[in-house]
Amino acid sequence: MGHIRLGTLPQSRKWRDVVRLLDSSAPLEDVAQAAARASETDLRRASDDPNFQFVTQLLVHLPLLARAPGYEAAMADLGIAASSLDSLTGLLAGVNDAIGQHAFEQGRSSDAGEMAKAALIESLSAQMRDRLPTLFDPTPQEIRKVLASFASGQNFAILARHFFARLSYRSLDYYLSRELANHTGAGKRFADDARRTEFSRALSQHTFEASRTVETYAGGWYGKTVWKEQTLSQDKINDFTRYAFKKMRSELGRRRTSA
Repeated sequence: MGHIRLGTLPQSRKWRDVVRLLDSSAPLEDVAQAAARASETDLRRASDDPNFQFVTQLLVHLPLLARAPGYEAAMADLGIAASSLDSLTGLLAGVNDAIGQHAFEQGRSSDAGEMAKAALIESLSAQMRDRLPTLFDPTPQEIRKVLASFASGQNFAILARHFFARLSYRSLDYYLSRELANHTGAGKRFADDARRTEFSRALSQHTFEASRTVETYAGGWYGKTVWKEQTLSQDKINDFTRYAFKKMRSELGRRRTSA
């Protein structure tokens, strides 16, 4: 099975701007915005990747499946066995396997799909654990109820925000991590690996803060598209993800200007 990798940013003029900012010890906000600008074309193409699209389809559809009759059969159609629905760990493993099976059927995996998969599973894990009982192992019914709760506009907006925050951070880190090693050591921007790790953590927090704009947009989009228009085609989901990325890039730029 082949693997589709994202582009080679280090050859671009915009990427040389990123390197220059790292050399000059520019603020994190400037580096994040420059990296987002440099990777814009690659991420736009990633939104057209079938594996990426399958993950975003799950982001939108899984809560609706949990809310509707025929939940187990619908999950089985995705490749998630009924036995996987007995625990949160099983559910997340089932989602992971379903995405992997889809990539296998496509005959290729992709960097974009892998980043989106990780962002989805991390977001579901964090958001569902926060809502499940903590004293005892949750029942399958409780797990389904929590998953279904993201079928409301407000809760979907929270889940979508965490997904795009994690995805945006992973996409920036995908490119920056190759370059940060060249700026680590005595006399360089990062004196050691610990300082470089601090930068990565700050970048993660920065993208999460910037993702607030996606939360506002996602709630309105969900209410209008799912409940008012009753249409949820892949094209609609693709338009949603592209615009969410656009809002993230815009917010990163606004935060840079106001920093």
